[in-house]
Amino acid sequence: MRPVGMTIDPSWVSDKRFAEYVEAAGGDLELASRLYEWNAHVSSALFELIHHVEVLLRNAIITTLARNGAGPGVPPGTPWVQNAAKIDEVVGRLRRLEKEPTEARVYANLTFGFWQSMFNAGYEYDELWVHALQFAFPRGKIDRKTVAAYLQSINLLRNRIAHHGSLIERDTLVESKKMLSLASWIDTDAAAWLRSIERVSAVSASRPVAPRRNVVVVAAEQAWNLYSDLKQSVYVFQAARSIQLVEYVAFYSDQEIKPVVPKILGHFPAVDWNKANSRRLIRSADSMDNIVGAAIATSMGQGWNETSYQVFVLSTIKSDESVKLSAAVNHSRRGAGSAFVRAHRYLPLTALTSARDTSDLEK
Repeated sequence: MRPVGMTIDPSWVSDKRFAEYVEAAGGDLELASRLYEWNAHVSSALFELIHHVEVLLRNAIITTLARNGAGPGVPPGTPWVQNAAKIDEVVGRLRRLEKEPTEARVYANLTFGFWQSMFNAGYEYDELWVHALQFAFPRGKIDRKTVAAYLQSINLLRNRIAHHGSLIERDTLVESKKMLSLASWIDTDAAAWLRSIERVSAVSASRPVAPRRNVVVVAAEQAWNLYSDLKQSVYVFQAARSIQLVEYVAFYSDQEIKPVVPKILGHFPAVDWNKANSRRLIRSADSMDNIVGAAIATSMGQGWNETSYQVFVLSTIKSDESVKLSAAVNHSRRGAGSAFVRAHRYLPLTALTSARDTSDLEK
């Protein structure tokens, strides 16, 4: 264990790389060193989970394609023909290493991006999904677009870890939940095993520095209506979208940040958005399940029509856990390019509570 007070020499990792950790630690070099070490630990734990999920995924795809074929409406050889160059590259590399390019070796050497590409948008990929790939996910009521979004998110995380990038702005526990959700769609027993061995939960909980920008401001008129007018204590957003490590959600609608900033109480990374699942969750003994089930029932018919969503369970408007601003934070600027937030934006809670106009948040 590193002695207390011992810090990393920035020259070991470069000033620019280490500066991000120093800023997050408020200039405390010892704390920055601990955060840098934590980043390596959580990256390792996440990559271990990625390892198992990637193997599970590619085996499910290979088995499904061998059993079902691509389907009558799909060009012969799909998806292998479209990816022939990548396969040839792997075969060439194996031969240079004097290894026989068996199917197993070729599959093992293909990148995560290769498997992700099988869920691309386009007619032939839609057909491929209908006739074959949907059966690789027998435990989830999901569509091709949802799987594609999850795989893209995991691949981006994989690449970031492989290049030793910082995860201090990521909610690493949410990232692990997304992978466990994907695994559960393939095989519930495999997902249960992964939950029993994963280390991300414990390492995430040991994070030495709290996030400085602990509020996500979301541009969502429908989401505010669902929370405020329809009295559903949730924020519902796109499946697989990555959110930084935050504690609160602030709603931006009608040219203002609304004066109630609810606290995030729970997170559901993938929720089947249908009446049957709503009934199941409402009957659950878990109170958070009940809240999500009620939100599904209320939102259906209001434009919430994806097959799967991500959900934050929030404190209610009247709850003491929700931060009450003295007034809504007005956005006074107008004109092209003047929008305060288009999707989401991160701020410290202290800055939000003292602002009267969004221009105060630019300072």
